[in-house]
Amino acid sequence: MERIRQAFPTRALMLFLAIGIIDLISTAVLYSKGMITEVNPLMRFFIDRSDWLFVLVKALTLAAGWYALQRYARQNLDFVRKACTYASLAYVAIWVVLFVGHS
Repeated sequence: MERIRQAFPTRALMLFLAIGIIDLISTAVLYSKGMITEVNPLMRFFIDRSDWLFVLVKALTLAAGWYALQRYARQNLDFVRKACTYASLAYVAIWVVLFVGHS
């Protein structure tokens, strides 16, 4: 239990990472079936070359973000909690706007 608490010092960080993983998987699957296009121009560069390259880059981005946030939580847990909460809300809001807007 202590290792989990160290890895995820706040549930907001766990939520933010879970949203990122769901985004990674759903984007890779839907893109491979031709159901969506990647709207982020940076990630579009990778997914247009290879689905697996996209997955690798997105996973590394998520891992780097998780690492930085879990390390910084040692100095400022409240900031990390708020940052992850607001980022999660923004992430979901962007999803909704993009999916509704492109439907």
